[in-house]
Amino acid sequence: MAETTPGKTRRRTVTVKMSGGSKRKLVRTCWTLLCILVPLHFFSGSSGAPGAGGHPGGAAGDDNDLFSILFHSYKKALRPVSNPNDSMIVEVGVALTHIINMDEKHQTLTANLWLTMGWNDTNLTWNATDYNNLQYFTVPADMVWKPDIVLYQNVDPYFDGWSRGEMFVKIHQGGYVLWEIPSVTSSSCDIDVSSFPFDVQKCELAFGPWIHSGFEVDMRSMGGNGSLESFIDHAEWDILSFVAERNVETYGEDFNIGTPYADVTFTLELRRKSTFYVFNLLLPCLLLTSIMSATFFLPIDSGEKLSFGVSLLLSMVVFQLVLNEVLPESDKLPWIGEFVIVTMVLMSFSLAMSVFIMNVCDCSLHARPVPLWMQKLVMKYIAMFLLMGDLSKTHDAEEVWESQELSELDDSNHVSHVSHVTLDCDTVRGCWKDISAYNLVMKEVLGTVKNIKNSMDVISNHVKESSSQSRIERQWRTLAKVLDRIFFTMYVVAAFTCLFAFSFNAKAAADADDKDTNTTSH
Repeated sequence: MAETTPGKTRRRTVTVKMSGGSKRKLVRTCWTLLCILVPLHFFSGSSGAPGAGGHPGGAAGDDNDLFSILFHSYKKALRPVSNPNDSMIVEVGVALTHIINMDEKHQTLTANLWLTMGWNDTNLTWNATDYNNLQYFTVPADMVWKPDIVLYQNVDPYFDGWSRGEMFVKIHQGGYVLWEIPSVTSSSCDIDVSSFPFDVQKCELAFGPWIHSGFEVDMRSMGGNGSLESFIDHAEWDILSFVAERNVETYGEDFNIGTPYADVTFTLELRRKSTFYVFNLLLPCLLLTSIMSATFFLPIDSGEKLSFGVSLLLSMVVFQLVLNEVLPESDKLPWIGEFVIVTMVLMSFSLAMSVFIMNVCDCSLHARPVPLWMQKLVMKYIAMFLLMGDLSKTHDAEEVWESQELSELDDSNHVSHVSHVTLDCDTVRGCWKDISAYNLVMKEVLGTVKNIKNSMDVISNHVKESSSQSRIERQWRTLAKVLDRIFFTMYVVAAFTCLFAFSFNAKAAADADDKDTNTTSH
């Protein structure tokens, strides 16, 4: 009892002490702590709200703790697999946004691409419930392992990797790493210009690892095709398809180290918009070709006939030089280039035929008539076939008419001379009684008559020769006219045949490309 009493006395003493000013001080201190902790609690709760800062379901400090745990012993130099013999799958997606340039001369394609790569990293997994339902977080790309994916057709000499500047990756709770990269690529493209400007080109973009073989890294496409949702329409090219396909190729067989490598090849199919080239290349070529046919309608003996043809030929040569600046250096000559060359050959043939026809006209100077077989073959049958009529009958009628005119001229000259001389002799006999004087006068008269007759014979022969020369010249001119029509027909037929042949080949190639495109799309 003695011990209990003091104890009770001490408890009562304490109660007495707390009920005084100390109690009020304690209450004041508790209120102060409450005013400090409540705002701090709301502030920390708002910063850890779902979706804030890109950390859905996480709270303040969750991503920091997770980051410290995941990257404490993380080694980005090693392939993140559970078993070193396991093969990891890398998915690749490509979105084409803009075609910057298609260089046919150097056979390169420059385009703006959005690359997306994804893979599973077994070292970067966590349980979201342990970190306040944290689904993913973002870290710099240099901190994680990344596959050595390259563009096999890359021709950019300044390419030093996909990470230009500071890039980030998004890590999901299951270890799935997502890497999105905007990039401007310059790749090689096998361009076939045989159907220019109605051509369809196919450019391949193969993405795959450079060092890791197919046993270490396998490639997959994120979608069946590449994305064209953000593509900006190009002024020269239309996009027909953008198909993705997985391939496995073996490299190093020449060095006895043949190893399979997996890649994803995106085939970009382009069709050229031909309107610009039709109006600026094809139409001028057709106009020059049609104008060249007008040279056959110029006068045969005109000097402008030859100079006009030479001017057109030089224009076509300049046109071909301009065309060569556009097209690449290749053994596959486009059909429009073939048409230009054929047109130049036809123009040269036309000029040669013009020279030949002018030479035919010059044959009339030697007074050699047109052979009979040529008159029948060319001036009759061929002229009738070309709807020019039978030109040989015209010359036969002219020849008969000229011969009749000349014979009538000869008969009238002889009769007039004889009657005139007889009349003069009778008159002289009646007037002159002296025979010697009469003989003297008659000698002078006969000499004069002979001189007149000789002069008339010379004039008659000259008229005959001129008429014969004119007739022969008309024959050769008619022959040249028929030959000119023959060469004109040959030129037109050859030009249109070449044009239709090239157009048919171009259309057949375009239809084949469309068929391949439809087959690929299905």
